[in-house]
Amino acid sequence: MPSRRRFLLGSAALLLGACGARQVGPSDGGDGIRLRFWTMQLKPTFEDYLNRVIVDFQGQYPDTRVEWVDVPWGEMETKILTAVAANTGPDVVNLNPLFASKLAEREALLDLETQVSATERAAYFPNLWQANQLVRAGSAAAITFGLPWYVASDITLYNRALLEEAGWDPDRPPGTYAELAQMAPLIRERTGKYAFLLTMDGSQVLEAMVQMGLSLLDEEGKAGFDNPAGEAAFAYWVELFQSGGIPREVLTESHRRTLELYQSGELAFLLTGPQFLRQIQENAPDIAAVTDVAPQIAGSDGRVSAAVMNVAIPKATLYPERAVQLALFLTNAQNQLEFSQLANTLPSTVATAADPYFTGTAATVLDKARLVSAAQLERSQVLIPPVEGLADLQKIIYEELQRAMLGEKSVQVAVRDAAQRWNG
Repeated sequence: MPSRRRFLLGSAALLLGACGARQVGPSDGGDGIRLRFWTMQLKPTFEDYLNRVIVDFQGQYPDTRVEWVDVPWGEMETKILTAVAANTGPDVVNLNPLFASKLAEREALLDLETQVSATERAAYFPNLWQANQLVRAGSAAAITFGLPWYVASDITLYNRALLEEAGWDPDRPPGTYAELAQMAPLIRERTGKYAFLLTMDGSQVLEAMVQMGLSLLDEEGKAGFDNPAGEAAFAYWVELFQSGGIPREVLTESHRRTLELYQSGELAFLLTGPQFLRQIQENAPDIAAVTDVAPQIAGSDGRVSAAVMNVAIPKATLYPERAVQLALFLTNAQNQLEFSQLANTLPSTVATAADPYFTGTAATVLDKARLVSAAQLERSQVLIPPVEGLADLQKIIYEELQRAMLGEKSVQVAVRDAAQRWNG
């Protein structure tokens, strides 16, 4: 992604390779079951792994053949929407919640609440299961439109040397946004650097506001942030920006710029995925040598953000039961462990996260990053759930927040105007 959420929504996007299309199994399924399985940009890096999974699945179901097609990241949304509309779509498809929710809004995906047993559901972290649910306007019941698959949960990378220079104990880095705001002026005054930078090219700033207590929507789908909690979340960024506590790039730059600033020693903290450690080690070994790892910066309730990839079943499949079995097999604990080890991602299954790979001791900072990230899974959430009009909502909030940061409006007016724009 250039941003971490162009998924993984950044995390996985940097790990995934070029794409192509390939059939697995005979070209003619005969009288048996043929399942069309689409993934999003997993070739060639994970080709051997997925071929083995498909062969193992076909071994359990000899009457079934799986045709695997890998679709480039940037093409998936258009391709899946077009294919579903033309009734030529896959039987099982790898998406993320935002893409999948658009299909769920069109009632084009199976509701897995009726397809997956309570025992099967219990294999997944409940908070990650909820990431694949959509509440339609006017309905009290949630639609479960996918099984959670692989996960990314950001951690905090920090420059121990800058914390020491600022007089802050490097073994006790800030854990909340409130503590980070307290440190920002110290970093600026005593080192000439900045504490951190989140940008608005993706959802990081909005996620942070949710962690601070902002509620995006109420039960009726109207703005839930026109209140003191929403004003406090807006005020956090306005005060930091106007006091010079964060770079002005917050308004215009991408996550790539944040990484560049950290690698050049201009930022004390980098809120990002663990996989960026390798990039820092390669590009800035001096900074890597003083980099340590801490849990993700959170709000007062301790929630941390996660990005989740899923596996969904289009409603038009001719073989819903077998398609669900393929989705469950792909995301079972053993297959997720192997994939996590290959892809440097996190699993959505409780049993996988309990494996020593995620709970052992850390010999290197890379090991520590994996263990810290995995330890967050139980309290990780998709903080911005898929809702109808999500892109419009984020755009409205960012536009009004920027006007307040630039002094064009007060915080109270910016919050009120954002709420009115959404409600209208």
